[in-house]
Amino acid sequence: MSLPLVENTQDRLSTDRLGQSMRGFEEVGSTNERAARWAAEGAPEGATVLTDYQTTGRGRHGRDWTADKGRNLLFSVVLRPTLSPDRFGLLTVAAGVAVAEAVEAFVSPHAAALKWPNDVLLEGRKTCGILLESSLAPPNTDAVVVLGVGLNVNQTDFPDALTDTATSLRLTTGRSVPRPPLLARLLRALERRYDAVHAGDAASVRAAFRTRLASLGATRTLHVPGTDEALTGTVQGITKTGALRLRTADGTTTAVHAEDVTSQR
Repeated sequence: MSLPLVENTQDRLSTDRLGQSMRGFEEVGSTNERAARWAAEGAPEGATVLTDYQTTGRGRHGRDWTADKGRNLLFSVVLRPTLSPDRFGLLTVAAGVAVAEAVEAFVSPHAAALKWPNDVLLEGRKTCGILLESSLAPPNTDAVVVLGVGLNVNQTDFPDALTDTATSLRLTTGRSVPRPPLLARLLRALERRYDAVHAGDAASVRAAFRTRLASLGATRTLHVPGTDEALTGTVQGITKTGALRLRTADGTTTAVHAEDVTSQR
């Protein structure tokens, strides 16, 4: 049975591709997995999988993503980018900007900030996570990726371990936020930023990301997966491929890629 959220969102859509094909489920293991399966079957670019609840939702490096049923936006979009794989990081950058732009229309006067590589913050707390994964594609087709978004919309409580670090639009504003118009606005913003990257205007997307980058000018320590190694430096912004630009104590500027970092402080 389709979710009412699907019909109510599509009635408001102003996109050319994103969300025009949409499947909704009351419960799935992971929307990224469902979208990847659909992509392998030939789903068009912009095909979107929605759910009210994920039983095995996940973030980067396999971390769990939990959200109360029916209160948030949990969805994945099939994308078929004509970019070289080394520029796929720009898709996460574009998505972060799009989420921040869409959210601000509902939480004003609060501003949304971005935490590299894939988090959206409100008042310094995480309200959204983004997960970009490569997907299998039918033979002789362009690359396919699945972009997953978990946005805390109307959730009012979190597990004890997340109480100090997570928030939602409702907790920020004190009022309930309708999901269909928010999702419609988000998909429109995502399509606009995604198309800009493809049209050769990635610079505007990077500039928008840099403007919202919460750690800009701050000193951060980034940890390398599977090792005790850490890299400390001042955040300068992001590179042309979406990597983090970090200036270390010796004055060297280093590009740090998302897959090379497990945590930061």
